[in-house]
Amino acid sequence: MSTSQLPWPSSALLPAGWAGVRRLLGRCLELHAAGALPGTLMVVGAPGLGREAFALELAAALVCREAGAAGCPCASCERVRRGVHPDVEVVAVAADKAQISIEQAHAVVANIAQLPYEGRRRVVIVADGHTPPLGADAASALLKTLEEPPAHATFLLLAGNPRRVLPTIVSRSVELRIPPPAADELAALVAAVQRCSGGRAAELVTAADGDAELALRDGGDTLPERARAIEELAAAALAGDGLALLRTAAALADAPGGAGLAVAALLRLAARTGGDGAEAFLDAAAALLAADARRAVLHLDLESVAVGALAQAAARR
Repeated sequence: MSTSQLPWPSSALLPAGWAGVRRLLGRCLELHAAGALPGTLMVVGAPGLGREAFALELAAALVCREAGAAGCPCASCERVRRGVHPDVEVVAVAADKAQISIEQAHAVVANIAQLPYEGRRRVVIVADGHTPPLGADAASALLKTLEEPPAHATFLLLAGNPRRVLPTIVSRSVELRIPPPAADELAALVAAVQRCSGGRAAELVTAADGDAELALRDGGDTLPERARAIEELAAAALAGDGLALLRTAAALADAPGGAGLAVAALLRLAARTGGDGAEAFLDAAAALLAADARRAVLHLDLESVAVGALAQAAARR
């Protein structure tokens, strides 16, 4: 399936078959058939974990003049999935820009007023409703249309965290949350993205402690090995090995999702140790989480805050 006209990799469409995505889609189509589907929806979920697939499948069903059902294989629906249907527009940051511009917003407002070219409706999908990349001026230009879309139009705003969406946008949207995948669904997606076997994909998911975004990101294919190394280093660091402490912090800074990977390792150590011995690992995990939160707020580097957190935990042991 070619997705060259869409701003996402083809793997982003694989969750269309997930049970939770299909249930949510079915409910939305029931509301649409009853004339009760809101005109502006905020589709909340992590990138690549169902929100794009849901938005495209809903858009396809809304514009389809044939079955108008989930998974319809007609030519119209396939064009939506390839990003080339004239009644479905995906608004994303242009290649030469840093954010969605006010010019793009004005074009959306002008185009959405026109009746559908060939489908039953017109659908606009905003690929990322956060500000940024949805510029504040662009968001303001869309407000009136989002509040009262034309009768023939539906807006789908994709977001990972509604708190990063302007309150004026949130107040004009009805939020839909993409359900999390089942373990086998996630493993199949990881296998496709990381181009590995099902068994290796399951190992990656386990190493990421079920964190789908961590297992899918660049470098996620090395998670099991990194997790084992961090686990060994963290155990030595909390036993008082100063060099291991420094090497643990350096490994966290170098690993994808380093803080989350370390916390998962510490929790596994606590579970294996049990009893009073587990307390030190649990304290270290809590200290590392708190330090990582401070790092994000103060824009510090992970290596330095990890050294401080682990050193404090080792001193209390």
